[in-house]
Amino acid sequence: MSDVPNNNPRGQSGGRAILWMIPRSISTAFTKCMSGIPDCEVWMEPFGFCHFALQELEKLGVTEQPMSYDGHEKEFKLAAEALEKYMKDTIFFPDRLPFSTIKKKLEESASKYVFVKDESIAIPNDQRRQFIPKGYQHAFIIRHPLLVYKSMRKATFAQYQEVGMLKFNETDESSFDFRPYAKEDGVDTVFQQHHDLWTYIRDHVNPSPLVIDSSALLTNPAPVLRQFCDAVGYPYSESLLQWSGSPEVAKSWKWAGDNIYKNENFLGAAMYSTHFTPPTVVPAWEEVPDDVRELAEKAMPYYEDMLKHSLNQ
Repeated sequence: MSDVPNNNPRGQSGGRAILWMIPRSISTAFTKCMSGIPDCEVWMEPFGFCHFALQELEKLGVTEQPMSYDGHEKEFKLAAEALEKYMKDTIFFPDRLPFSTIKKKLEESASKYVFVKDESIAIPNDQRRQFIPKGYQHAFIIRHPLLVYKSMRKATFAQYQEVGMLKFNETDESSFDFRPYAKEDGVDTVFQQHHDLWTYIRDHVNPSPLVIDSSALLTNPAPVLRQFCDAVGYPYSESLLQWSGSPEVAKSWKWAGDNIYKNENFLGAAMYSTHFTPPTVVPAWEEVPDDVRELAEKAMPYYEDMLKHSLNQ
């Protein structure tokens, strides 16, 4: 292994952890849970928004991807404006969208504890992986692909309908084909990229990153949370099993812009949650739409491999 810290990297600032996630994997509720740790600085998908900013720049014809803010202020202003089209009443801050800025701020944090929830699709290659901050323990949360894509399909339709960006004259959710949207946004390969980053972290950063299956977390949260906290250096308490139902706590999280936490289509249920609830039953393959089934089938090998390494398995 190269550059491998110990399994519980703790400096004077205390435990630091990144929970790498795939969409619709209970990760936002997990983030609210982590907000209950005293003196914990919480970051919400900082690299994920960097990734989506670069996607928007590519659509605008900016083929050379800027990684730092200095000298690229104009490009990141364009990216911020482009991202605002997808969310009502949201303002993105251009200087919070470069990868180098996020790495620097995460490594320089003086908080006692730091928790980062982020998207594994943001770190697909060596160009991006150089920005993984040092001194952090890594964990990966997974969820059955049928549940992920079924939920993502519903949320995506609602979001694009709300902002008037449906592309194929789909009049209702039953006529919605999620596949072209998934391909454009890169979420058709989220499980593969999740697996790729997990493999990279094992080989180059930490030989035993944690894998949390959302069903195990929801079924019996106390032992999963205790194992997670012990591994990353957070203080565990039974009080973590319950939290406020108000979304106000999200105002204290570090975001790429203002009012992102108000996005009801993707974050609403989690923002008003108060505890982990029993997991949703996985539907039968024949019960889901064709687009969900096709995407889930491609994802299953990656999910099943990571599931073998998950906590409580």
